[in-house]
This record gives sequence, structure tokens and C-alpha cells, in this order.
Amino acid sequence: MAELHPFFVHFPIALLLAAMIFDLLGILRKQHSFTTSAFLLQILAALSAILAGFSGHLAESQVVDQDKLSEAIHPALTAHVGWGNTMVWIIVIFVLARTFAILEKKSWAQQGWLFPLASSFLSILVIYTGLLGGKLGSAILSYFTLN
Repeated sequence: MAELHPFFVHFPIALLLAAMIFDLLGILRKQHSFTTSAFLLQILAALSAILAGFSGHLAESQVVDQDKLSEAIHPALTAHVGWGNTMVWIIVIFVLARTFAILEKKSWAQQGWLFPLASSFLSILVIYTGLLGGKLGSAILSYFTLN
């Protein structure tokens, strides 16, 4: 499953970006169907983030077992793992908070700017985490090219 990490990580990124667009459209057009779609996409993003995190943990354990490789890519690995784990938790907590607000029928949860702004910020953070993953991939490639 570790080899599927690069496959799984694209889902939360794409789903969160699509959710952000739907959230913004829902507020701008004042159409509840867009915010509902955003919420459903965020639930899928949370589930896929858990898969990405789990597969990333397995991939990390394979790298850590190789002492020379681990030393060569340590800064990139540490940054990506730290942000990746944090993002899984943030995405899940965000979805749980939004679920709670919707179940409690909070008007600000469907009509306000809080969730669209948070969704936008979440998208930026998940893109940054993906960029760190790209740096890690480059560091691994450099290690094997030089050795």
C-alpha cells in the first residue's frame, strides 16, 4: 500500500480545491446546493486524506529502514511528514466541525463566509503539503541519481 501513496494524495488535494470552488459559488450565488456539494466533497476529502496519511506512514517506514537514504532526505522527509500528519487531522476536524454546525442547523454554517474562507485556507495548506511532497520526491531522486 505504501507504493500507492502518490496516487492517494491527489484525491484530497483535488477534492478540497473543488469544494472551495463550490463553497465560494454557494455564497456568491446564494444557492444552498453548492454549499451542500462542497460539504460532501470535503467528507470525501477527509476519507481520502486518511488513506493518504496511512499510505504515507507505510512509505515513511520503508524509507526510515534505509539509514543512508533516510539521512540524505531527512529535512524534506520531516517537513512533509509533519505537514501531512497535521493536514489529515485539520481536514478531519474541519469536516467534523462543519458536520456539527449543519446538524445543529446553524444559519451561519450555510450562509456565512466562515466555511468558504476556512475551505480556501485549507486548500492553500494542502497544496503546500503537496509541494513539500514534491520536494521529497526530488530529494529521493537526487539521492539515487548521485549514488
